[in-house]
Amino acid sequence: MPANKSLAALFLFSLFLSSCLTAPLSTDPHPPEAYVFITSNPQATATPFLPSPNTETPIPSPIPPTLPPASATPSATPLPPTPSPLIPATSLPDTSHPQYAISALVDYANQTVAVSQVIRYPNQSSETLPSLVLAVNPNLWAGVFNLHNLTINGTPAEYDLQSHRLTLRLTPALPPGGVVEIGIAYHLNLPYSSTRHENFGYTWRQTNLIDWYPFVVPYAGNGAWILRDPHPYGENLVYPLADFRVHLTFADSTPPVVAASAPARYEDGAFVYDFPNARNFTLSFSPHFLVQTAEAGGITLYNYYFAEHASAATHALELTRQAVLTYQDIYGPYPHASLSIVETDLNDGLEADGLYFLAANFYDSYDGSVRNNLSVIAVHETAHQWWYGGVASDQALEPWLDEALCTYSERLFYEYNYPGALNWWWNFRIFYYNPTGFVDWRIYDTGSFRTYVNAVYFQGAKFLEALRSRMGDSAFFAFLADYYTRHRGHIVTADDFFSTLTAHTSITYADLMRTYFTYR
Repeated sequence: MPANKSLAALFLFSLFLSSCLTAPLSTDPHPPEAYVFITSNPQATATPFLPSPNTETPIPSPIPPTLPPASATPSATPLPPTPSPLIPATSLPDTSHPQYAISALVDYANQTVAVSQVIRYPNQSSETLPSLVLAVNPNLWAGVFNLHNLTINGTPAEYDLQSHRLTLRLTPALPPGGVVEIGIAYHLNLPYSSTRHENFGYTWRQTNLIDWYPFVVPYAGNGAWILRDPHPYGENLVYPLADFRVHLTFADSTPPVVAASAPARYEDGAFVYDFPNARNFTLSFSPHFLVQTAEAGGITLYNYYFAEHASAATHALELTRQAVLTYQDIYGPYPHASLSIVETDLNDGLEADGLYFLAANFYDSYDGSVRNNLSVIAVHETAHQWWYGGVASDQALEPWLDEALCTYSERLFYEYNYPGALNWWWNFRIFYYNPTGFVDWRIYDTGSFRTYVNAVYFQGAKFLEALRSRMGDSAFFAFLADYYTRHRGHIVTADDFFSTLTAHTSITYADLMRTYFTYR
């Protein structure tokens, strides 16, 4: 049913959410249903790989803390109590991508966000579209997403909102090459992340805005829109490339430090972010964040962490720097000008475009070396900037297209930077779990997170290692670079992977397909 309320209602906060303390983080490395990507390996297992020379070198001395980046609030500049007006979509560059102009007022103390949003959506298909489908992930939580106003080209819209699926009826229908402008006013009553498996929401010292705004999902043709069912341990959203401008203000007299997918500029009491050619835009706030910066081949790295983990945070920043340089050398250019690393109270590593999260318990277990969860997951999540950000895929139906490649990227990172730890990586990360299953299982095909990771991540890494051995390094690395170059900015399928592979080798790998895949 349409909800046609005044846009002015956007600026009213109706719910006060009291701050409360989260439960202590578990130190058990083997939880019954592990949501961490890897767990501690108490003893080595046999490996078929010959030992590498012990070239593992110490991490450089700590990087001196720097002043917070532009997203840290200048204390001398007061922030307005109300958000700026809607940012017109015409203020964004004229491109063929969907464009998102988002104005958000955050009340950090009460954990609410008031949002006015404009989407400029061009019909890039060859079909006339009678409707559009948007993902509204916050609507999966009861009482979180509160819609005030929805318009199409300035006229009240006809729509249907069920679960996280918002269907907009277009009258008239949108012809090929046509453009429609969608206006949305809503506010979010953020959920408390009590289980630490809920990435969206807040803990006692941090707020994470992940998949927090409605967006138009990819159109697959013949009336089909790509929006998958949510699942507890798999990312289910598919992101088309888009341009973002985000205008952020705070109702708080002393706002928190802001981590974001892109660096901010401070204009008239607001943070303004431009993030073109991106999959999504993610934010994290905390009054407890400290900040470091580093540089990797022209890419600025921002490192947001909590004070008790300063040494581990410096390590994560340095490994991210090395990983960016390594992956640029192997795959191709990093897609953006900056990358943010964000410590989180949640129990995982998690990728977003231009930003990734690392769980605080990874920092807790840091032992001063490169042989730990913090190191492995940091380089894994960095790889997602290529396999998720650069080359996207259907994370629900073909999760291996990013997760297998990111897991194998860990292997390449250690090979290039710490070959003395490579056998450790195979034992700790892969062989310890004796992985089974098929690489191309969907997120819905497995009964547990452990089974899912063993098949998609670890069997995927074993498949890529076997493929590399059969092809030879020259052809294998040429394939990876070409695959990234051909499909950067697009959403790929397994057919794209194998058609690109076929262009780089004439070897037979049917037996590997039978061993690792149900695909063919």
